[in-house]
Amino acid sequence: MGKALRLTFDIYPVDEEATKNAVEKYLLQAREYKVTEYIPLEQKITAGFEPRYGSPYDISKPVERIAIQNVDEPERRRRHVERAERAIARLGSRQQELIRKKYMEDDNVMDFTVAQDIGYSDRQYRRYKSIALFRLAGILGLVKLRE
Repeated sequence: MGKALRLTFDIYPVDEEATKNAVEKYLLQAREYKVTEYIPLEQKITAGFEPRYGSPYDISKPVERIAIQNVDEPERRRRHVERAERAIARLGSRQQELIRKKYMEDDNVMDFTVAQDIGYSDRQYRRYKSIALFRLAGILGLVKLRE
C-alpha cells in the first residue's frame, strides 16, 4: 500500500500522452465556445445566367447547407460546453477547481500560476491535474489506446 496512487488500465495499453492531449483539446475547445459567438454563414450572391424553371422558391444545395449549419452549429457548441461542464462537475472539489482555473476560466494560464493560486506545491498540482485529466478522459470517452 506504500505505492503512490496511479491511474492505470492494465487490461488495455493506454496512450497516456494522447489521452491527456485529447482531454486538453476538448476542454480548450469548450472554453473557446464559451467566450466566442458563432457568426452565421451567409450565401454569396452571384449572377446566374441560366433560366430556372419551376417554383420561384427553389432552394439550391449550397443555400440549404448554409441554413442547416447556421441552425446546427450553435446547438453543437452549446452541447459541447454543457458536456464539458457536466464532466467537470463529476470530479472532486479540488480537481474541479484546478481544471476550471487551468482550462475554463482564462486563456494561456500557466501551471505554476494555477498551483500558486490554489496553494498547491508543484508536485501536488501535477498529481491532481493528472488524475483529473484521466478521470475526465473516462467520463468523456476520450481514452486513447496504444497501437
